[in-house]
Amino acid sequence: MALFSGNQKNTAQNVYTNMRTYLAQKDGAVHVVLINSFSQLANQVFKCDEKYTTEIDYVLNCMQREGYEILDIKFNSIPNQGMTGNRTGFNTLITYR
Repeated sequence: MALFSGNQKNTAQNVYTNMRTYLAQKDGAVHVVLINSFSQLANQVFKCDEKYTTEIDYVLNCMQREGYEILDIKFNSIPNQGMTGNRTGFNTLITYR
């Protein structure tokens, strides 16, 4: 995996720890959680975005290990974000039960 994947996993772990307070109780109803994130730096080439993939995959795996059923994932991208304007912003909406 990527050079910084350890840091990305640590970041994802912190995000998941904080977002757990916003996850609904497992009551059979459908719920959503929205995650805001950024692409990796220098993402102008055709390849897997390791940062986004590592971070979102970690969150999804944690949710599933805790018994949540992932129903759908939607995202949108916003170009020219970040302090330098060289990153893509992502909003990821996870629908779960």
